Amino acid sequence: MSTSSKPTAEHPFTDGRPPHLPCGPGDICEDVLLPGDPDRVALLAARLDDVRDFGRRREFAVISGTYKGHPLTICSTGIGGSSTEIALMELSLLGAKRVVRTGGMSSLVAEIPTGAFLCVEKATGYSSLAKLYSGDENATAYADRDLYQALLRTNLGDDTRIVSGMVGSTDSYYYGQDRTQKPSSGTAPKISYLKDLQERGAVGVDMECQTVLSVAPSLGLKAACLLGVHGNRATNDWLVDYEPTQRKLLDIAGTALARSQDNH
Repeated sequence: MSTSSKPTAEHPFTDGRPPHLPCGPGDICEDVLLPGDPDRVALLAARLDDVRDFGRRREFAVISGTYKGHPLTICSTGIGGSSTEIALMELSLLGAKRVVRTGGMSSLVAEIPTGAFLCVEKATGYSSLAKLYSGDENATAYADRDLYQALLRTNLGDDTRIVSGMVGSTDSYYYGQDRTQKPSSGTAPKISYLKDLQERGAVGVDMECQTVLSVAPSLGLKAACLLGVHGNRATNDWLVDYEPTQRKLLDIAGTALARSQDNH
């Protein structure tokens, strides 16, 4: 790609600043958390020190600061694979080295209730971005082993429950996740997408993990995913107040990154 300060259609950066993320050279830490919702970036800002808020552009809100003395950036990705790929690409060009998706999911099994946390070992599903990067229709993407182990072993000294497993990702929140609304024209899904994911071994469903774990390695990023269970499709339970879960995601991921910083 061109290193010129003048943007081009191939590389539309201006003086090192990307076209989507509201930040530039020197703003991004090597370790980055990736929530989906930009409002969660503001929610988590109060838990960091020395915060620099770079603002928001479209679905991308970005802050940098320190978590227990460890430099950390938090960047929202928006919903789904397409915007997640944009965030990953621009973060990698701005100096990110390790990324952890910290988002929500629906559990597919009763044994993982709302309020629990899933450390994602691998991801499968129907992500078009995963297929684009891997060339495989049913690609299974794996978390960086060191990051995965660091997250899974994090002990906060309380009753936080972290389990491990595979998640399935879809590009669709409604039709592709078996939600019952029938399209006004056409027919309902011919198959149960959630049943298909369960048969592959998935214990949860989200919309970004397969993209994160498929795209990141091609950009030289180490990636992992830590998900809070916002819903349970086996019991039909729904977590109304998810803010405590989101704060705990920061505590787990921030602690894991800080403790493992000397190993990357």
